[in-house]
Amino acid sequence: MRKLILLLILLMQTAIGLQAQTRYVGYTTDDSISVKGGAFGQAGTYTIGALATPQMLSAYEGCRILGLRVAAALPLGRTRTFIYQADGNSLTPVVEQRQRLYEGWNTVLFNGDGYTISGSETLFFGFDYEETDEMVNNSEGGLCGVGDEVDGGFYAYGDFGSGLGLYQLTGIGRLCVQLIVDVSSLPQYDLDLSEMLHGFKYKKAGENIDALCTFTNVGLNAIDSYQLGYQIDDGPAVLQDFSKPLPEGREEAWLFTCTLPADMAVGMHRLSVFVSTVQGEPLHERSKNDTLTASFAVYEQSMQCDKVYLEIYTDQTSPYVPYLDEAIKELKQGASADMTAIVSVHRPGTPLAIDESAYLHELYAYTWPTFTINRAYFPGESHVAYDVNDYLPVLPPSMTAGIIGDMIIQDYATPSFADISLQADYSPSDRTLSVTATGKLLPEAQAIYGDLALTLILTEDSVMSQQSVYSTTSQFTTNVQDYKHDDVLRAYMTPPTGATLHAADGTYTATFATTLDAAWNPARMHLTALLTKAVDYVSNENLPDVDIVNATTLYLGQLPAILGITAAPASVERPAAFFTLDGKSVSPSQLRHGIYVQRTAGGTMRKVAVK
Repeated sequence: MRKLILLLILLMQTAIGLQAQTRYVGYTTDDSISVKGGAFGQAGTYTIGALATPQMLSAYEGCRILGLRVAAALPLGRTRTFIYQADGNSLTPVVEQRQRLYEGWNTVLFNGDGYTISGSETLFFGFDYEETDEMVNNSEGGLCGVGDEVDGGFYAYGDFGSGLGLYQLTGIGRLCVQLIVDVSSLPQYDLDLSEMLHGFKYKKAGENIDALCTFTNVGLNAIDSYQLGYQIDDGPAVLQDFSKPLPEGREEAWLFTCTLPADMAVGMHRLSVFVSTVQGEPLHERSKNDTLTASFAVYEQSMQCDKVYLEIYTDQTSPYVPYLDEAIKELKQGASADMTAIVSVHRPGTPLAIDESAYLHELYAYTWPTFTINRAYFPGESHVAYDVNDYLPVLPPSMTAGIIGDMIIQDYATPSFADISLQADYSPSDRTLSVTATGKLLPEAQAIYGDLALTLILTEDSVMSQQSVYSTTSQFTTNVQDYKHDDVLRAYMTPPTGATLHAADGTYTATFATTLDAAWNPARMHLTALLTKAVDYVSNENLPDVDIVNATTLYLGQLPAILGITAAPASVERPAAFFTLDGKSVSPSQLRHGIYVQRTAGGTMRKVAVK
């Protein structure tokens, strides 16, 4: 009798849960499975799932998550399903429930009221997956995937050699796991904009902007007529009518071209895309999901940047770091070497970290190691920083160096609006370093950025300290105590976000001094200078505005006072050379009509026109 009562209660809960109008939300929204039998290859219990971002959840603000759908390639027994709130690598439990998972799709309805979506959170949702010895021996696991891999589509939480955190997984596409959301509170007809791509930040007046906007029917019913529009600054709106049927939950894209006015003022401008009407009814009040805006800069004059700034967010506890270090050594010998200023910023809590740089990890590093190039956002990417961890163990260092080098060469062509020159003096008696920075500012600098700020960074090569290293022989990670670290951020001579420059007649001069730590070897140190927009602090809100305007470096070992103390490492004298704009080396006899990058014998890079 007890079993019958329990069964009836279970059926009642299921019926109550399914009375609501529901929608499957995630990186898969139907019953499709394209990969079955995915496995880790090592027995153990793994906490796996997907990440639902605010961009994905904002349309469901106020809706309740009733449960999860999970697909399994094999019966997985009774296990824990869960939802966590994710803040970086920190997880806070929201709801969990244990239930037996069978082969195929499983519906897990949470007891109680589930979870109400705020629309601004990031959720990690999934289940505990136990991989047995039998699965390993049979080379067949219990995981199911679908489609191509995407950011957020498949993560594991644990310690996989780089500390406890979330790690993106590859190999089976997107994990087959979905949120079951009660959408009965949504409006009958509603259209939300989700993403807009409009190309690089810097434009010229009269230029065409080819933009792409994605939008989704987030209402309860299908839509067969709607109107979208775009607007530059406060200019006239351009509207386009659509009559293509759009089922509920369907995402589509709008590709449009807008031409900037030929007399557009130099400075920052705004492109807005908005929903005008849905089913013939105008939207009188635009919500955060009905309008997207993007800023861009218009310029007339520009100058060649001195160097592209490569900022690496590294971690002494990550065994992936040595792979990237080898690639950076290769990079320093390649076509982009003289174009590049490199600084390695160590993860907070590790021996080589400094407190002043912690904010960079909070803003940019979503895993370690990662890197930014000029701290600039590339349109369409989920982050400003780049992650090559998936390739580091499998690609030769030269190939990884080539990937990074191509990105540097691309950014080298980005227009700059201020230059920078460094002079330095060193006093061996009291280890005082004095630096004077001078430069010219184009009118664009003030119009686009307002005030500029100068950041001076001291780095040191060949610093001996610990590092986690993966041994291919033992197949274990070991902690090497005398690992040689290069480009180590030692100190800032200015505030980390820069000292505001005071320009007069389009030029500036700024002088700073510091005392070098007794443990540092000045003959192995570099000074890197950055020009950025002057801001009081950097946050996620103004992150796109603080890309690097220009960068340069000065090798302290070349200063006479330091050369007199100790012999500096011999500099590499590279012969004069020519490169195409995509970084391919060409001999003088191969030059044809066009634009090339010339590297002089002294290491200076400049563009030249061959007629």
